[in-house]
Amino acid sequence: MFKRSRKTAFSALTVAATLAVGAGFQPASAAENVVSAAVGTRLKDATKLVADRKITEAVVKAKEALAQAKTPFETFKANEVLAYIDLKANDAQGALHSYEQIIDSPYLDANSRVNYTKTLAQLYFGTRSYGKAIEYGQRVLKSSPSDVDFIVLVGQAYFVQKDCRSASRYMDQAIEASQAQGRAPKENYYLIKLQCAIDTQNVPGQIDALDDLVARFPKKEHWNRLLSLAGRDQPDKTTQHIYRLKFDTDTIDTAAEFVEMAQLALQFGYPGEAQAVLERGFSSKVLEKDPAIAERNHRLLDSARKDADADKKTLPLQDKEARNQKTGEADVKLGFAYLTYGDATHAVEALERGIGKGGVKSPAEAQIFLGMAYLKAKRPDDAKRAFRAAKDDQLLGTVAKLWIIRADQS
Repeated sequence: MFKRSRKTAFSALTVAATLAVGAGFQPASAAENVVSAAVGTRLKDATKLVADRKITEAVVKAKEALAQAKTPFETFKANEVLAYIDLKANDAQGALHSYEQIIDSPYLDANSRVNYTKTLAQLYFGTRSYGKAIEYGQRVLKSSPSDVDFIVLVGQAYFVQKDCRSASRYMDQAIEASQAQGRAPKENYYLIKLQCAIDTQNVPGQIDALDDLVARFPKKEHWNRLLSLAGRDQPDKTTQHIYRLKFDTDTIDTAAEFVEMAQLALQFGYPGEAQAVLERGFSSKVLEKDPAIAERNHRLLDSARKDADADKKTLPLQDKEARNQKTGEADVKLGFAYLTYGDATHAVEALERGIGKGGVKSPAEAQIFLGMAYLKAKRPDDAKRAFRAAKDDQLLGTVAKLWIIRADQS
């Protein structure tokens, strides 16, 4: 699902190299802070050549300066300039070698050391030296533990090496650090966690990652994968509730799913729901793709329409009879029937009445139906309150929590 690659999970950082001839160092002593004419002239010429975009010639001059260096300070300055020019020349290996020579130098000031350490981590990642990328990335994080970009760089280096435990830990840190800084965590942080859960066959971990993805990035692909996982090996009632979420998120995309949802709707006594499902299946052309079963699907739709027409005609009588019941079961069933016919106002009225009476067979289902009706009536806050009332139910709690996410997106 999520391809491991050299590309970092965060927005590409610009590799920063500071050209600091004669500056940007802490000399061991004043006497050491000297560059000879032979070295200095060549370094000056190299920097001018860079300015003139003559990179190849600049590399030659910088290497000449390095060859002429007689003191540790001259060697440091020559390597610092050469590292900068190597980057300009897109010579990552050359830059890595030069930076490695100076990264722990006593002549390097603290700010430059941090910048060069960041550059090394990025260069090593770009050259697929992931162990080294981790080493230098962690050095960055010792001084800047909340640097999200380098938390992610280290995490992705672990991910590419298939160390999912470490990768997931760093993605969690990146998410927490982003939120602490008022930044929205990026989708790739959760995708890495998801892929790690897939790789380790950790289904609860997959569901947790997908919960976060649908809440923050409500793409159809995320909803589809989450609802497919949540619907595995469930009883018919839960399966139908999962289908209702799939219908609401427009993630039913196979003929088998359209037909099964319609048949379950008929089984539970909601022909209006069956009709709506099958009509969408035909309007999306899914139920017509296979000519061998298209005729059968048309017959099923015709049957659902007839049942729905008959059912709608009896709604006033059902309403009268439900009101006279001492318990609310008939009101709840009637309320959801109203909802399947697109009448959110009467649905809310009947469901509130039924829940208020009490004595319903499944209080959690009644609350979910009420939440769905509130959503259709454009009352998302009331919907969330209803869904929260069902979130601890053993059979339908997961469904209720997913509806809360949907309500947040309304």
